Amino acid sequence: MTGQRPGITHVAIVDDHRLFREGLATILSAVPTIRVVAHGERPSDVLDSPEVAAIDVLLLDVELDGPPARTTIATVRRRHPHVRVVVLTMHRDAVLRRALLDAGAVDFVTKDTPSRELVDRIVRATSTDAAPVTFPIDLVTEARAGTPLSDRELEVLRLVAAARSNAEIASELGLAVGTVKRHVYNVFRKLDVGTRVGAIATANRLGLLA
Repeated sequence: MTGQRPGITHVAIVDDHRLFREGLATILSAVPTIRVVAHGERPSDVLDSPEVAAIDVLLLDVELDGPPARTTIATVRRRHPHVRVVVLTMHRDAVLRRALLDAGAVDFVTKDTPSRELVDRIVRATSTDAAPVTFPIDLVTEARAGTPLSDRELEVLRLVAAARSNAEIASELGLAVGTVKRHVYNVFRKLDVGTRVGAIATANRLGLLA
């Protein structure tokens, strides 16, 4: 850890909901072994501040304005390798979890986690050999979460996000409607969703449509 006092974990919080952010800062500040050194609604509010050198753990929300969370995580790992990123989100999303852990986050925590457990996981994140503690996910979902979309599936997904029908997508890409339906099915399966709205929401959180 990089903090000035042994046994103290220095934490920064990035969340665009001010009430949640300030409430969490208050809760964590009451813990003797944790010191909140910065918080803001954008990653730059924290990462461009003088306090960045003191941060041990960055609690990062997923749905923020600007670059997708996985881009922010990769940037933190590259520019500030001493900072451990813990994703703190309302989404219990296997695909999102896998993508953000692959990007370099050390843990993925949901916002309904009890405060005592969150404190334990923040402290645990500073351990070099700590493996992520995550919510249970069935093996089928886990396998899907690690399967990337093909270039064609990404093309189809972008047109789905543009509110195109299967027939319109087929016409635009020069494909048969049945082929488009198969691509849409594969997108749903790989993103572990059941609707177009769900596919678009998950794709946005992963930055696939950026």
